[in-house]
Amino acid sequence: MIQELFFTQPASATQRQYEALRAFYVERKPYTQVAEQFNMSPAYFKKLLSEFTTNVKKNEDPFFPPKKKGPKKRFTDDAVIEKIVNLRKQNHSIQDIRAILAAEEIKISLDAIDKILKGEGFAPLPKRTRRERLSTLIPAKIAAPESEPLFVKDEKFTTELNAGALLFLPIIEKLGIIPAIKSANFPQTSVLSDVSNVLSFLFLKLLSIERLSHDSTWNLDRALGLCAGLNVLPKNSTLSSYSYRVSRSSNRKFLAALSRIFTNSELENGDFNLDFKAIPHWGDASVLEKNWSGSHSKAMKSILALIVQDPATGFVSYTNAQIRHNNQNDAVIDFVDFWKEGRGVKPKMLIFDSKVTTYRHLNILNKDKIKFLTLRRRGKKLTKSIAALPDNEWQIVKIDGEKRKHQILKVNDSLITLRHYNGNLRQLILTDHGREQPTFLITNDLDSDISFLIKKYARRWLVEQEISEQIAFFHLNNPSSSIVVKVDFDLTISLLGHNLYKVLAANLPGFENCHVPTIYRNFLENGACVKIQDKKITVDLKKKTHLPILFEAPWMKEETYLSWLGLSINFQTATMS
Repeated sequence: MIQELFFTQPASATQRQYEALRAFYVERKPYTQVAEQFNMSPAYFKKLLSEFTTNVKKNEDPFFPPKKKGPKKRFTDDAVIEKIVNLRKQNHSIQDIRAILAAEEIKISLDAIDKILKGEGFAPLPKRTRRERLSTLIPAKIAAPESEPLFVKDEKFTTELNAGALLFLPIIEKLGIIPAIKSANFPQTSVLSDVSNVLSFLFLKLLSIERLSHDSTWNLDRALGLCAGLNVLPKNSTLSSYSYRVSRSSNRKFLAALSRIFTNSELENGDFNLDFKAIPHWGDASVLEKNWSGSHSKAMKSILALIVQDPATGFVSYTNAQIRHNNQNDAVIDFVDFWKEGRGVKPKMLIFDSKVTTYRHLNILNKDKIKFLTLRRRGKKLTKSIAALPDNEWQIVKIDGEKRKHQILKVNDSLITLRHYNGNLRQLILTDHGREQPTFLITNDLDSDISFLIKKYARRWLVEQEISEQIAFFHLNNPSSSIVVKVDFDLTISLLGHNLYKVLAANLPGFENCHVPTIYRNFLENGACVKIQDKKITVDLKKKTHLPILFEAPWMKEETYLSWLGLSINFQTATMS
C-alpha cells in the first residue's frame, strides 16, 4: 500500500533519520542492519545516534519542535519603529505615516504599521474632521542624502518630470563633452570630480531650473544624480561655493574645446554676430557698473556680457562676462585672439552694433584683414546731413524675403573717412525700412552687393532676438550673485546647454528651427521609469505626443556606452511598436 511505503521507504532525509532511530531504539534492530536498510553508512548512523542522545538529554526535540504562540513580529528595524511611534505622537493616521515613510523610501504596509502601534500600546485615533486632519503637523522637510559618487548596482526608480536630462546623455558622449571638461582644469573636491560638478550645473541648465536655491525640486531625483555620475545632485550650498572657485582661465579653455566640438563645415562661412547683453542684478549690487539694458529701456546696475554666435549654424561660439567699462572696447579683439588660438584661423566677418568697440579698434581689425559690418554712431549733425544729399545719390534696393515687411529701401552708398581709422570706409544709409530714424551701416567690405550686406545685418537682428529668448530660458537675467566670476561660469554652461539643444533640434524633423522652450516642452518635459541591470540603463519614457519624432534621432535607436559612468543606455517607450 502507498500508505505503508510512506513509513517503510521515507523520501525526505529528516523522515529517514526518524524511522532509522525508531527501528534502532523501539524495534531493537542492530545498527548495521538499520544503516543498510535506510541507505546510511555505519559511521554516519553512529554520528546520528550521538546527536540524538545529546538532544534528548537537553530536552530538545529535533523532529517536532513546539510551535511558538502569538503573532509574528512584522517589522524589526528599531529606527523605523521609533519613527512610527514619533509620528503617531503627532496624531498622524497610519495612512499619513505610510506616506511620510514612503517619501523617505521606507516601504511598509498599513497592516505592519497598525500592528507596531498596537504593540506599543497606542489606541486607534478617534474620528477627526477634515479641518483637524489638515491641521496635523507634517515634517517640515525630508532630509536629502549627501551627494557621493555613483555606486552602480541593479536598481529601479522613477522620475516625474526630469527624464529629459537622460536624453542628452548619448549626445554628450558622442560629441566628446567629457574630455573637454577634463581638459579645462575645472576644480574638484575630495568627493566630487570635475566632471560630476560641471555636469550637475549643465543638467540643471538643460531643465531650465531657475535658481540653485530651488534645490528642493531636484535634490531627491535619482535620475538627475545618475546623469552626473552621482547618487543625487549636490545641494545649493555645494554648487554655489563650487562656482566661485571656477576661474576665467578654465572657462576659456572649455570654450576653446567647445568651439572645436560644435562645428559644421558645410554651413560655416566665417561670419559672427557679436552682441553685448546687460544681465541685471536685483540685489545689493554696489560693486557693479551701470549698463544700458534694452529690455528695460534704461541704464541699470548689471553685468555686461559679450555673446558671439555663428549665424549660419546657430551655435553660440564664445561668451565673456568679465567685461567692464575700461576693457569693453577690447572685447572684440579678445574674441579674435580666442578664435585664432582655438581654431587656427581668423574670422572672416564680424557683425555688431556701434557699442561693441571703437573706430580705433575697427582699424586694428582692418589691418588684420578681418571684415566687419557695424552701425555708425549717430549724432544730430549726422542725421541732419541726410537732408543735404541730392536725390540722384539715392538708389532703390529690393531686399528679397517672404517674411520681410519692408522690401523696398532707399539706400545711399558712399565712401567716408573717420577719425582713428586709416583709409576709406563704406557707408550705407538706409531709409524707408520701418524705423523712424535712418540707419547708418559702415563696413570695410568695399565690393559686396548692397542687398547682400543689408541682409547680413538684418539677420543679426533676428539672431539678437533669438539670443534674448535663450537667455530667458536659461535664466541668465536672474543671477544669484553679483560676483562676475560666478556669472561667467554660468554663462559658459548656458552656451553649452544652448548648443546641445541645437544638436538635438537638428535631428528632430520639423523642429530644426524651433527655440529651446518649444523643444523642452514638446520632448523633454517628461517622466520615465529607469532600470539599471547588468551594467545597462534602460529608460522607459512615458507616453507623449511627439515621442515618435524623438525616436527618429539616431542615438535613440541604438545602445550608447557612457564612458564616464561605465554603463550603456538605451531608450524605449510604449508608443513604439
